[in-house]
Amino acid sequence: MLPALLALLGGGLLTATLNVAGLRVGATPAEIVVWGAVGVLFARVFSVGALVLAVPVLLAGIELAAGTGGPSAAAQAGDPLTLAFPDDRRLELTSLVFAAAYGAWAQRFGLRAPVTWVALGAVLLASVARDGQLPAVTLLGLALLLPNLDRLGRLLRED
Repeated sequence: MLPALLALLGGGLLTATLNVAGLRVGATPAEIVVWGAVGVLFARVFSVGALVLAVPVLLAGIELAAGTGGPSAAAQAGDPLTLAFPDDRRLELTSLVFAAAYGAWAQRFGLRAPVTWVALGAVLLASVARDGQLPAVTLLGLALLLPNLDRLGRLLRED
């Protein structure tokens, strides 16, 4: 947990410094570290096997029922809840936080972590390429669950 806390602190200080200097896009790598650390800490605090299945299913249901699949009207360039990329591309923070949490859970619970990380990364890259117009949280949940379908039953029995 200490490495994630140190990443959160260091990334936060660097993000604040770059934002004060007016370098929003330049602060994006530091923000990725910050929000990735938040996701890892979330996974660490909520380290319960059943949540590995429940959280992605719940979030996908909410995202799909709300009809979202991209940034809300408020998620424009300059929105503090999005990461800015060159060419006015953006990524909502929720996508990054849950990608990090899902990857940490895959590692923690002995799932197929390398395959899961690659799938999570592909979803994040596709979401940035499509300027956030994908149901990223739903796709991230699939990136966690599909490669690990045969191992999920063990997680439910564990608790």
